[in-house]
Amino acid sequence: MIMSTVDGQSWRELLNPKPKVYEAARDGAVILLSDILQRMNLTERSSALETKTKDGDQITTPLIIAARNGNLDSVKMLLRYKAVIEARGTVKVDDQVIEGCTPLWAAAATGHLDVVELLIDRSADVDGRTLTNSTPLRAAAYDGRLDIVSCLVENGADVNARNNFENTPLMVACYNGHMSVVTYLIKKGADMDLQDKQGNTVLHYAVERGHFEIANELLALGVSQLANIQRLTPLLLASNDCKIEMVEYFIERPECTKEQRIEGLELLGATIANEPDVYDIEKAFSYMKRGMEERYEDPSQLLLKKKMEPLEVYQKKKESQTLGELALLEGDDHAVHMEGLIIRERILGTDNTELRFPIRYRGAVFADSGNFDLCIGLWGHAMEIGQRCNQPITDDLKIFADFFCHMVQRNCLPKQKYIEEVFERAICEYKRLTEKMQSKNLKGEHETKVLKEELENVVYRALYLLTIFAKVQDSSKTENSALFDLIERFLRLNPRTLEGNTMLHLAAWSKTPTEEHYVRDVCKFPCIATMKLIMNAGGYVNSVNNRGNTPLHLAVTYKPSTGGLQVLRDVVETLLDGGVHEDLVNSDGKTAMDVAGTDEARRILSAKSRLELKCIAARAVRKFGLSYFGVVPKTVEKFISLH
Repeated sequence: MIMSTVDGQSWRELLNPKPKVYEAARDGAVILLSDILQRMNLTERSSALETKTKDGDQITTPLIIAARNGNLDSVKMLLRYKAVIEARGTVKVDDQVIEGCTPLWAAAATGHLDVVELLIDRSADVDGRTLTNSTPLRAAAYDGRLDIVSCLVENGADVNARNNFENTPLMVACYNGHMSVVTYLIKKGADMDLQDKQGNTVLHYAVERGHFEIANELLALGVSQLANIQRLTPLLLASNDCKIEMVEYFIERPECTKEQRIEGLELLGATIANEPDVYDIEKAFSYMKRGMEERYEDPSQLLLKKKMEPLEVYQKKKESQTLGELALLEGDDHAVHMEGLIIRERILGTDNTELRFPIRYRGAVFADSGNFDLCIGLWGHAMEIGQRCNQPITDDLKIFADFFCHMVQRNCLPKQKYIEEVFERAICEYKRLTEKMQSKNLKGEHETKVLKEELENVVYRALYLLTIFAKVQDSSKTENSALFDLIERFLRLNPRTLEGNTMLHLAAWSKTPTEEHYVRDVCKFPCIATMKLIMNAGGYVNSVNNRGNTPLHLAVTYKPSTGGLQVLRDVVETLLDGGVHEDLVNSDGKTAMDVAGTDEARRILSAKSRLELKCIAARAVRKFGLSYFGVVPKTVEKFISLH
């Protein structure tokens, strides 16, 4: 049926003019906007002004989108008709999608001074915050809009307002190099010594982006050179980021002590030796040498290094203590690399996450050259540091699983102790994440979702590690291995995926995901050896997932290609021999026989069928609808409910 139209509009559009209000406000079509609003009654108009429209990534009221686009006359018109001035919406600014924006925040972030002035004149909240607690002043300071910054401040905006990361308008102005905004905010009382969640001050922000002029101005105005939570002062931050000119600038300043100068030089050299983007072995050595020369410059007051216990991962090497010892390293790139890693650990501390990337990078270099033992040692050390600092290690587990598979492909089997060490880290990570899930400190659904995904990732990496172990270990010795005890420990935590699958479900299922390149080639599922490892360690064969499926339900869906029938037989028979009940029903009331994907699977199930009397009785209770809850013991209730 053809829809009748009036002046090019469908009757549907005329009957529901809300989208037209939004579009007119968005496009600055003020005459059309006025015409539509005038024709509405009070209820229709109020609804149209408050309705949020999804437009690409943006979800806004007409007033918010008009303010975001700088349509001053449209904003005036909407305010005349009592649009909510503190409405909240989702706005896209450049490539960022910001939730919880007010019209004033949207106008300030997109640089529309005239709209900002109008909204303030109409009593908009100058500190109206987004979902992340960003204020209009922070948005304007970020873009360096001094005109809007001054307008907001003169009208009472909080110059020290913090967002969820506890950074301030002054911090973001320093970060983006907006000198005029920095000067103005400090003049208006912005606190230079506030620290964000990571302990960074405005000086850290300026140093990170290499803004010399701003750093110089802040220091001239008396900013404190505080350390952040990684124990990095602005000087050490410059050294750790390999900002050579910034380091030279700081160590020449009169307030820089000799000890600070030495640490800045040594950390710079140590980092250059293990940072791929600025790697220069001669330059790295020269800065280490300059630091050592400073230590011995005054014979009457030597500044000796703190001695560190030599570590196996650094080949038990000790850090050079004298110029003579350091000179022995010159020309030996490997020795300088190790020296650098040891220096970094001494200066930054052994519980510092900043250590991790250079250690992992150096390990990767060893991996590329075929030195797998050194690589694994360094990667394991980086992972240990991460756990010590309560940081996620799911990426480390992913890297190890893929790397071990790479070794298997190269017929260079990883040592059992390496797999055990990584698997133990996986257990610790699963426990840490589980405890975090059970705490009351989670901030909303998003954090809960992220944690659940991390837990699932650990389950998959643990599965891959077991599958790799099954390929490299003599099965007759499995129960005597340390890994067997670790598997038991892990299974006691009841690890499951988001779909509720246990380790045994995953080992028996042909659709278990294997995303990483080498893992995909080496870890093929279903895997009999992995299943047996899990079952021997106490994996329960009758566990059910969120859909009520046992491992057998998933196993019989396997549709093998030519030559794969024996795998199907072995998987099904292994589960049946392990005591799985083939008559258990899932959430759809289906048994394994009902969901079997092939005739062969059905034949195997029929041939091995051995229904026990208790199973027959349980099915009869369900079939005839007999009451049993509260009549029989709880364990029997559960048994009946599964049939």
